[in-house]
Amino acid sequence: MLCEAFTNTSQSVEYAPQRRVTCSGSTSSWMIHDLFQLNHQDNSDVIHKILLVARHGHGVHNDVMEEVGSEEWKNHWSKLPGDANRTWLDAELVEKGVEQATDLGKMYAEGIRHAGFPVPDTIYTSPLARGLKTTSLIFKEIIVGQGIEFRPIVKEYLRERLTNHTCDKRRTRQWIQASYPDYELESGFAEEDVLWHADQSESNEAHIARTQELLEDVWRHDSGSCIALTTHSFTISTILEVIGAPEFRMGEGAMVALLVKGEKFNAK
Repeated sequence: MLCEAFTNTSQSVEYAPQRRVTCSGSTSSWMIHDLFQLNHQDNSDVIHKILLVARHGHGVHNDVMEEVGSEEWKNHWSKLPGDANRTWLDAELVEKGVEQATDLGKMYAEGIRHAGFPVPDTIYTSPLARGLKTTSLIFKEIIVGQGIEFRPIVKEYLRERLTNHTCDKRRTRQWIQASYPDYELESGFAEEDVLWHADQSESNEAHIARTQELLEDVWRHDSGSCIALTTHSFTISTILEVIGAPEFRMGEGAMVALLVKGEKFNAK
C-alpha cells in the first residue's frame, strides 16, 4: 500500500501546539469536502482517510529528563524503573499532561460543535499508559456526547520507538484490561511485553516498517473515514515519513489532522 499526504496549498497554517486554538472551521471544511469527493471517484484501489494523530500529554519521564538533562537521562536514569519518589517504567501522565490532554479534548469538542470538525469513526491508541490516559481525556466525552459507545482499540504498533528506556516498556494485558475496561485489545495482544528488551533498541528502519504495517492494517480492515491515533513523538515522525508528509515535531498534548491517500497494489 502506498500512502500519500494531501496538503491544502491555498492556506497558510501556523503550527503552534502550545497556544490556544480558535476554531474557524476553514481547514476542517476543505478537508471533509475533499475526502467525500476523493472517495467517490471510480477507483476501488484508492481509499482516502482523515487521520487525527495525537501525541500523549506530558509524562513523569518528561519531568525527569527536564530535571537531569537529556544526556544524564539517556545514559543513566532512563534505564531505571524509577527513583525513591517516582516510577517512570511505562510512564504515566503528570498533572501538566492531564491538563494538556483535557484542554485538547475541549478544543476539539468545540470544533465539532462550531466548525465542522469530524467525529472519529474509530479510535486507536498506544498500549503505553500515557497513551491510554490521553485517549480517554481527549475523546471519551466527545464520543459519549454523540451517543456512541466509547471503545478505543489498543494497537501494539502505535507504541513509541522501542529503546532500552523503561518508560517505553508497557504493562501487562491484564493491567490494561483492569485499568481501561472500556478499551478493546487488538487480536493477538500478548499478556507480557514481548517487544521491549533492556539490551537493545529498535532501528529507524524497523520502526518505519512496523508503522507501514500499522497503516496498511487500518486501511485493509477499517472502513471508517476518520481515524484517530494516539501515539508518541517518534512514531508520529515515522507516520509522516510513511505517508510522504513533511516532517515536523509535535508538542505534548497536541494533534494534527492529515488527509491521506492509501492505494492498494496487487503483487504479481
